[in-house]
Amino acid sequence: MKRKKIESKPVKIHGVLDVYDDKNIMFNPTNNLISVNGFRRRGVVTMLSNGQMGFMATPKKHSTSKKLKRTIHGTLSENDDNYYLYIRIDKTETDDYKKVIKKEVKELLD
Repeated sequence: MKRKKIESKPVKIHGVLDVYDDKNIMFNPTNNLISVNGFRRRGVVTMLSNGQMGFMATPKKHSTSKKLKRTIHGTLSENDDNYYLYIRIDKTETDDYKKVIKKEVKELLD
């Protein structure tokens, strides 16, 4: 499912920016007239010598693995470097999880 891109216009907010140890920043707006939704993203903040700042969010890396086989409790997949075997068994399902794991592995590898 693809997400639609939401286009937004830049918002100008006046305030004071405090920089601590070249790692932490705190922005305190001087006016509360503008309402902006909060967000948390991984990215790069750039601050120029004239005080202007920019933020570039780093894109999320999506999985490049390809599913080879699926069963009720497990999945066998591969990517460029490795094979992955995921097995998930609900505790309420059975007490003899060893037997279920053996059955799933056999089913996935056949």
